[in-house]
Amino acid sequence: MMLESIRQDVRYAVRSYLKAPSFTLAVMTTLALGIGASTAIFSMVNGILLRPLPLPDSNGLVYASETNKTGENISLAWPNYLDWRARAQSFEALADSREESATLTGTERAARLRVRRVTGNFFRVIRVQPVRGRGFTDEDDRPNAAPAVIVTDAFWQAQLGGDPNVIGRVLTLDDVAHTIVGVLPRGFEYVRSYDLFVSMGRLAGTQQLLDRGNHMGFYALGRLKPGVTLETAKQELRSIAASLEKEYPTTNTTIGVMVLPLVDRLVTDVRLTLLALLGAVGFLLLISCVNVANLLIARGAARQHELAVRAALGGGRGRLASQLLVESTLVSIAGGVLGVAIASGLLRALVAVAPENTPRLAGVRLDSMALLFAFAAAAVCGAVFGAFPALQASGVRGQHALVRGRAAGFSGRSHRLRRGLMVVETALALILLTGAGLMMRTLQRLTEVDTGFRPDHLLTTRFMLGGPSWTEDKRRAFYDDVLSRVRALPGVTHAALAYSLPIDGSQWNSIFIVADKPVPPRAELPSAAFSPVSAGYFETMGTRLLRGRTFDTRDTAASSRVLVINEALAKKLWPGEDPVGKRLKQGWPETPERLSPWREVIGVVADVKLNGVERETPLQAYLPVTQEPSRGLALVIRTATEPASVGPAVDTVVHQLDKDLPLFQVRTMDQVLDASLARQRMSMLVFVVFAIVALTLASVGLYGVVAHGVTERTHEIGVRMALGADRRHVLVLVVRQGISMAAVGTAIGVAGAIALSRWIEGLLFGVTATDPTTIAAGVAMLITVAFVACTVPAWRATRVDPTQALRAE
Repeated sequence: MMLESIRQDVRYAVRSYLKAPSFTLAVMTTLALGIGASTAIFSMVNGILLRPLPLPDSNGLVYASETNKTGENISLAWPNYLDWRARAQSFEALADSREESATLTGTERAARLRVRRVTGNFFRVIRVQPVRGRGFTDEDDRPNAAPAVIVTDAFWQAQLGGDPNVIGRVLTLDDVAHTIVGVLPRGFEYVRSYDLFVSMGRLAGTQQLLDRGNHMGFYALGRLKPGVTLETAKQELRSIAASLEKEYPTTNTTIGVMVLPLVDRLVTDVRLTLLALLGAVGFLLLISCVNVANLLIARGAARQHELAVRAALGGGRGRLASQLLVESTLVSIAGGVLGVAIASGLLRALVAVAPENTPRLAGVRLDSMALLFAFAAAAVCGAVFGAFPALQASGVRGQHALVRGRAAGFSGRSHRLRRGLMVVETALALILLTGAGLMMRTLQRLTEVDTGFRPDHLLTTRFMLGGPSWTEDKRRAFYDDVLSRVRALPGVTHAALAYSLPIDGSQWNSIFIVADKPVPPRAELPSAAFSPVSAGYFETMGTRLLRGRTFDTRDTAASSRVLVINEALAKKLWPGEDPVGKRLKQGWPETPERLSPWREVIGVVADVKLNGVERETPLQAYLPVTQEPSRGLALVIRTATEPASVGPAVDTVVHQLDKDLPLFQVRTMDQVLDASLARQRMSMLVFVVFAIVALTLASVGLYGVVAHGVTERTHEIGVRMALGADRRHVLVLVVRQGISMAAVGTAIGVAGAIALSRWIEGLLFGVTATDPTTIAAGVAMLITVAFVACTVPAWRATRVDPTQALRAE
């Protein structure tokens, strides 16, 4: 019997919606926008934050590293890792690894590969083993063990042709022969896509790695023993770190421990952004649902005579409520289907504008979980927000409503409910407007930051002079050759080399001491970002020289050691003094001078944003590349033409000098700058789009409520005009009705915006979460739109013919 009733209700609902196509389209579109947007953002959150890592029993995997005196995350010194591994009892196994890149030669065209160097127990920790050959063992960690490599399935297929006899083949990486010992399963991915995994053997015995004071980019990965909690493991590693500090005070003073679930470590940088967007889309979905509830209540008011007839003929309150709930649920599901289509397109757009380095982005898709979310949201919208009109309309008493007609209390109650919902919708819209305004102000402030260099007409690319054949003298000769040839290219005005690029992040941070100051305690030694650069670097970048000179032909491998510092370092170490002629030394106080000589400051340059636009400028020290001949450098080229146009010519120059030297990370400096702002730009775009949709829905909803009010008050307006009220009086009366709702909603929205904007404080730059200018602009925009939305039905009210209105009543 119940199923038959539901079938009847569904058939009736379909017929009624087909008879009112405009209403049906409005409801479905409103729901589709809310459900589509929320499903797309949920797919991002699910794919990046919620979905387990594609590794066996990934919940037991733990990331561990060290921290410096300020609590910042730093890499794990190799000797400290060995002590952790020997003493820790909380882990089944504790591995160590770091990301590298390597040049593959011996092929038709040299290629730059993404590589991860791992300890012999790494694959045992993640519980993945090669499908061909063997995995690494502890023997591969022995000093001077034969270099071994495990290739991914994708590399095996693409670069090695899926050779079934691949085990035992030799790959030449950075001029060193590596023997292939295994092939990983198809589809395997650890953190991100790699081409190869290489063994520790080549590095394990080097003095540089064995120096406990060196932190060379390695991070630990552990698997917790069954029953051991993350907190237990964390406390154990902290205890071990405290013991190491007592045993090795020279290197381990103030060195702490950071322990996180592996998945949490991967998404740390994007978690706040995604959660803020999820909250914003939640408000948008609420606005959509409130709008639909308003439409359904209006439809219920228009159908009160029909419902009264049904009630008079014996239809009970539950039966009427059931019918209306079926109608609202049906249209909600239809809106959900349309929303999935919108979500598919929006998700592709979100992935396209997401920052390049967004973790786990490749796994973001519209999967079964996202579809379940979409239809659950649709069902909840239909059931919850359809309940308002269902309960309101089902309370109609048949004979009473038939007698009283339009003036019945039902219309008054429905109008009051719609006004209340409109207040809620306005408040939610203002919260989204405020969030959008704050993100716009943030992006504006970021683009106004003085970066300390001119990013226009700059092309950058990197190369790596890896392998034992690249001696220091050979590197210096290559620097001279490549710079002289690139500078001679048509359209090139300047060219230089640098170890670290502005915005892109420091590649070398180190403590240092100064000659004319007392040596502070080890925990208080200053740290700076060191970067070897060539002569002409500051001129190429457009960085201002403030004092002294920059590097030139006088600064050779045989000349006295010199450096150039930034303004921040000069002010910190020598406030009110001339730093030119002062001396400093990179490294620990006891580091022998033959390894780290004293250097004389010859110049001071303007501060340059190094670790992103939004982060504070660090202390910086520039060294002449002739005296610090680095293997990996960036080639920076200033052009008179479009910078990307000289890229092929630069590649040809390098290939002529060494056919086995590939260029990588070829980008303009504008692209580097844009990439650094990608997270804020994506947040701003999403917030702005959501705010526009919310403002549109709120204005349409307000228009509908005011227009419905005009219809309900036609008789009253006719009486007023018959008694002498002019059109201006009627216009003000109607507009005031709408603006009063907007004003109340705005007041609530301001309070909500102030309370909730603090949640996105971590995304802001140069503006506070409660910025009064932004909130005032949002209020002004909302009130203006509300005024326009109220004016149209108000103008229609002034056209009411009193005679016709009285006669109709």
